[in-house]
Amino acid sequence: MGAKLLIKAKGKCTTDHISMANPWLKYRGHLDNISNNMLIGAVNAFGGATNSVVNQLTGAKGEVPATARAYKAAGIPSVVVGDHNYGEGS
Repeated sequence: MGAKLLIKAKGKCTTDHISMANPWLKYRGHLDNISNNMLIGAVNAFGGATNSVVNQLTGAKGEVPATARAYKAAGIPSVVVGDHNYGEGS
């Protein structure tokens, strides 16, 4: 089975959209908790919502981190597609 699209970020998607700081900084060094923060601020090009993607295995909508974990558990790689200035920031 090929890779699944996790999210296509729409528009501006800086480092703050990819991995927000502030309260999440307390998890520095704890990768599992940091993963719960990944891409939750990115706007999904399919529907315009944040932290909402379609799990292509089940067809259900879910949060980005949970969907990424579902793909990983199934042994399926996932892909993130960025729009302009993806990852720009501090």
